[in-house]
Amino acid sequence: MSVSLPRRTGRAALGATVLGAVLSLAGAGVAAAAPVSPSPGADGVAATGSHCARAPKALKRIATVESRVTTRLPKLQAAEKRLTAAGRSARAGKVEKRIARLQKVESRAATLAKKIAARCPQTAGS
Repeated sequence: MSVSLPRRTGRAALGATVLGAVLSLAGAGVAAAAPVSPSPGADGVAATGSHCARAPKALKRIATVESRVTTRLPKLQAAEKRLTAAGRSARAGKVEKRIARLQKVESRAATLAKKIAARCPQTAGS
């Protein structure tokens, strides 16, 4: 038996994960736009490669999010079908909104994974 977080906490954690991954790579767009040669920083790592060092962790989080979404979607779709068949259209509408939100999260996660793979091709295989 698994312990699940309250819905609000789960959504907040999911949003924070995706937001953190986006913010960790936000500097990559600015760094890619500037044609300045990379110079080592205080820690000795070149400035343009520092964002790719975080890519494996972000990709792992994205994979976790995607696996949870693919686990939850069939359950919610079955629940919606049951509620609709039972004539509980108001509740079925709420479940349908949850399904739409999960599908939106899934598409955002996939888009983010593609962006990471495009910017950091050496981490795409990991």
